[in-house]
Amino acid sequence: MRNTESKNNLFLNNIAVHLLAHRLQEASLRPMAVAAETSDRMLLHYFMNKEELLTATLLLITNRLILLLKSTSSQPMPFHLLLPHLAVMIKDPKIRPFLRLWLQLASSAATGEEYCRNIAKKISNHFFAWIVAMIEVERETDRASLAALAFATIEGLVLLDALGSDDLIADAL
Repeated sequence: MRNTESKNNLFLNNIAVHLLAHRLQEASLRPMAVAAETSDRMLLHYFMNKEELLTATLLLITNRLILLLKSTSSQPMPFHLLLPHLAVMIKDPKIRPFLRLWLQLASSAATGEEYCRNIAKKISNHFFAWIVAMIEVERETDRASLAALAFATIEGLVLLDALGSDDLIADAL
C-alpha cells in the first residue's frame, strides 16, 4: 500500500508541475504520463481513469494554492481590506499560474465538460472555505454572504487580469 501511495504522490506532484506550466492544453494522458515519467498505461493502473487523475492532481494544486495564500496572510481581515489584499496576490508570479489554470478549468466547465465541472466545483468549495476563514465580520450572520461576494469579485478580477485589463481592476478596487 505504501508503494502505491508513494507512486501516486510522485505522479501527482510531477503532473501538477506540468499542468501549472502548460495548463489544460497538455492534460491528455500521454503528456501527463511523460511529465510523470511513466506510461499512460501505468497511470491508468494507479488511477481508474483520466478524470480521477485530473481530479486528484487539481485538488493537489488547489491545496498548494491555499498554502501559498495562507503564507501571505494568516490573520482574518475585513472585506474592505481582504479584497485589495487578494487583488495584489493575483499579480504574484507564484500565484498567477494557479489562477490561469483555474480560469481554463472554469471555461471548460462552462462549455459542458462534466468532469471539469465536478473538479471545478470541488476546487471552488476549497477556495471558498479559505475565504470564509479569512474574512473578518462584525456579525457572524454576514460571513457567508460577504465571503461569496469576495469570491465572486476576486474571480472577476482574475478574469480581468487574464485579459490585461489592469485599468478596470484599479477602477473596481
